[in-house]
Amino acid sequence: MGDVRVLSRADQPDVLRLLQLRPVDNIIISSKVRQCGVERAWLGNDLVGYWEDGQLVSFLSDGFSLHPINATPAALDAFSLRLEHRRCGSILGVRDEAMGLWQRLCDLSFTQWASPREVRDHQHVMAISGPPKVEPDQHVTWVTTRHLDSYHDASVAMYTEEVGVTPMDAQGSYRDHVASLMMKGLAMGVLRAGKVVFKADIVASAGSVCQIGGVWLDPRMRGRGLSASMMAAVVAKCRERFATVSLYVNSYNLPAVHCYRRVGFSEVSQCATILY
Repeated sequence: MGDVRVLSRADQPDVLRLLQLRPVDNIIISSKVRQCGVERAWLGNDLVGYWEDGQLVSFLSDGFSLHPINATPAALDAFSLRLEHRRCGSILGVRDEAMGLWQRLCDLSFTQWASPREVRDHQHVMAISGPPKVEPDQHVTWVTTRHLDSYHDASVAMYTEEVGVTPMDAQGSYRDHVASLMMKGLAMGVLRAGKVVFKADIVASAGSVCQIGGVWLDPRMRGRGLSASMMAAVVAKCRERFATVSLYVNSYNLPAVHCYRRVGFSEVSQCATILY
């Protein structure tokens, strides 16, 4: 087995090298590392590296969520031993890596790891690098904090529907998160009578790639064929800044998968999420 240790500032070039091997799959961690570096003081959690013959070959984002990057079977073995006696909110990443880490943790401590709230083991990672195939809805616009209350309500509805739990807490941290996206010009939506009825966010970006998340349409407007043109507008706006627009979607969400394919997204890989 190779060597395992927490990464330091000196390791950042090697971290970026690994992340660039799969720029779409690794966009979430790439975005954080480019903004904050690799040290806990700025990133908020450790990055744990795995070395073979003096070369960094894999690493793990070890925080509230566990996210392996370029993880070989040997690296997953080493990471699982390090994680055996802790808990987390989720395990996510490229399907084989996330599922491989979870299975190893279950083997080490079945009672601790084998009862997640939900296992989403087939999530499509999709991307588009050209214009959308559907005419964009001209009502989609960048939404400012003038509409924070309505955008926050829509974001809470999206999160609760998608994750299965509410994001609300006594400190109002989720509202702060939503406001931050809006102030950075990363929030898009459709407003009707001053109320947000469709929303989507740029949740991560690194180089020429961005990832869309938080997509939500008012339930009263679903089933009318509106979402494709709205998503086409999101793609068009994102491609003013980025060459490639990506997202991921659960395989069981067939209406969303169909919508994204209609817009012009194609599958580039699969990821998985284990929720606790």
